[in-house]
This record gives sequence, C-alpha cells and structure tokens, in this order.
Amino acid sequence: MSTAIRPRVADFAAAKRLALRVLKENFVVKPPVIAAELAEASGIRVYESVFKPEYSHIAGFIDFDKNIILVNAEDSHARKNFTAAHELGHYLLGHGDDDEYTVLLRNPDDMVKTPIEQEANYFAANLLVPESFLREYLDNYPRVTDQQLAKVFGVSAEVIRYRRLYL
Repeated sequence: MSTAIRPRVADFAAAKRLALRVLKENFVVKPPVIAAELAEASGIRVYESVFKPEYSHIAGFIDFDKNIILVNAEDSHARKNFTAAHELGHYLLGHGDDDEYTVLLRNPDDMVKTPIEQEANYFAANLLVPESFLREYLDNYPRVTDQQLAKVFGVSAEVIRYRRLYL
C-alpha cells in the first residue's frame, strides 16, 4: 500500500483566526491597524531600509534568526504597513521552520503563489482590514469610496477592493 503525499494547501481559515486573535489580544477595536506595533508586541522589531538598487524590487523580508522585519523605506506608508503585516503573518503562522527568511516582492505579479505566501497575504488582509471593521464602515457610509476607506484603514485602495470583493 502506497501513501501519496498531498501537496500543502493554504489554510486560510487558520490565517484569519490568527489575525483576529492578534487584534483581540492587542485590544485593537478600530482602524487603522499599525502592523509594526503588533509586530513589536510579538517581539519582532520592524525597520525601514533603503535596499541596494539590485534589490529595489523587494518590499521587505523577515529574518527569523534575528526576529526583525525590514521594509523598503521607499514604499508608501500603506505598502510598508501591508509588508510588515505580511511578514508578521509568516512569523506567527510558523513559516520560519521552512526558510531562514521570506521575501515579499514589490510587484505582486512577480510573487510565487505558494501556500505560505497565500496564507501570509490572507493574514495581512484580515489583520489590516478585518471584515467586521469594514462592514461597519460600509453600513454607516454606503457611498464611501475605496480611496476613502484606504485612508481610514492605512492600506492601499487595491487592498480595500480585494477585501470588498470577498465580503
């Protein structure tokens, strides 16, 4: 009898539960969610860095050995916030067991869509724009635009569009 090894698939439910638990444990009840503060509360330092030109395509990465997240200083505040949340997701989801560090690229189309990257993105989306927070704004301000919500939540309009699409 042979046992086939199933490829790992992203556990989106676990990523969402963890994001909501982090918010609850840190008493975050309204936007904006500042990922760097939550990382610091988890024992991870977040630093901005100007990357060498050959690494300018990188949005950031986490070094699991040193418990630090580096974000690209040249990115917008919203991008840096998402990068820190994404890398925090890698840390809290236990992805450090596989790699010494993970790298988030600035262009999402260039990212390898592995299960751990999908989980980290889903964690970040649920951490920064929790469904309950978003629904409250949409219920109270039905004509609010993605740009307006992006400013409130401290994320890009693209993140808001994605979150609204999957409500």
